[in-house]
Amino acid sequence: MFDSLKDMGKLLKQAQEMKSKMKDVQKELKNTKVTGYAFNNKIEVIVNGEMEILSIKIDPSAYAPENTKNLEKNVQEAVSEAIKQAKDLATQKLSSITGGMNIPGLTG
Repeated sequence: MFDSLKDMGKLLKQAQEMKSKMKDVQKELKNTKVTGYAFNNKIEVIVNGEMEILSIKIDPSAYAPENTKNLEKNVQEAVSEAIKQAKDLATQKLSSITGGMNIPGLTG
């Protein structure tokens, strides 16, 4: 029984360390910026590692009143690219903490 308690103590310590590392990664992700581009870099979307949109920039030459649908499609493409990069970054950072284990809600 003593060994079981000792093992349980180790597990709790590891869980606390993982929790601390997770907080560090969350802070790092919040401060990390990734950029998605579309339409020959005329549309730029910057998101942080928590997938919050920080800015959208559109070159005036990218929009014409008669081509609104194309502009909307390109903005969506840039946002999607930036969010994908942010997700990939978060997955990479979190898997380094979890040792590659797939933990629902945290990884993959």
